[in-house]
Amino acid sequence: MADQPNANLRGAYDLSSLRQQASTSSLDAASTPGSATVAVAALISLMTEVNLRHFLELSSKVVVLVDFFSTEVEESVALSKKLESIVASLDGKVLLSRVNVVDQPRVVEAFAVTQPATLLAMMAGQPVPLFSGDIDQEKIEEVISKLLLVAAKNGITSTAVIDTNLEPAPTTAQLPPKHKAAVELLNSGAYADAKAAYQQILNETPSDPIAAAGVAQSELLLRLEGVDVDHVLNNPPQNFDELLVAADALLAIGDYADAFDALLVNFAEASQEDKNAMRERLLQYFEIVGKSTPEVVAARNRLTSMLF
Repeated sequence: MADQPNANLRGAYDLSSLRQQASTSSLDAASTPGSATVAVAALISLMTEVNLRHFLELSSKVVVLVDFFSTEVEESVALSKKLESIVASLDGKVLLSRVNVVDQPRVVEAFAVTQPATLLAMMAGQPVPLFSGDIDQEKIEEVISKLLLVAAKNGITSTAVIDTNLEPAPTTAQLPPKHKAAVELLNSGAYADAKAAYQQILNETPSDPIAAAGVAQSELLLRLEGVDVDHVLNNPPQNFDELLVAADALLAIGDYADAFDALLVNFAEASQEDKNAMRERLLQYFEIVGKSTPEVVAARNRLTSMLF
């Protein structure tokens, strides 16, 4: 990812005040009279790989808290609610960017975060680790109060003001016209036409990962046309062809790891012809899911060990 933050820059600021007793527990005490303002679309936003640079730039003017969250982890949900409440009460002294640890693995990796319910801050583009786990709201307020004092010492004193005329920072990449047309075909159920559209893009730009994933996804949906997915998933496959259909069905409903496993556990005992078919199918799956996702990395390593 271009221009990603360097995790080794952690702690570049003097954070001694974060470990000392604050002179006051009031968050308002950290405000700076006469501070400049910076216009934002919202005080609380989602951070993704696409808009990360936007928040890095904002952090040179106002402190940006970063909440690495998962809706599946109870303490993460509890922490997020507290953070949202605190930030809403601070009248723009800080911004809150939320990173879904499942959807944004590369952002998580860039900040060297190991678990959800992790909070850090960004100041002048540099990450500042704060804490992990759900803690009392008073303690969170105290940490933020101290953080704002550190920020003020480093000249980061602006206040964020919501401007309803501003567009929110995009959370997904903006697609070129040809890609948009292909997506529309795919969403409309015209899978054969979508495949042709993506293939044309791929012919023009062989290294285009979005087009490659689009071709693979179109082929998957074409294979599943007319298939009773519920029946497939509730009845163990009786032959190789049914195994491939079962793997397709698992991938289609989002059970990526199980789809990979359905083929990999049967790979060693398969004929060479069937192994070739499994390998090709798995490579298609990897394109659809994304080559950098943890499930794909693990499955690719397994496949490589079996091939060599």
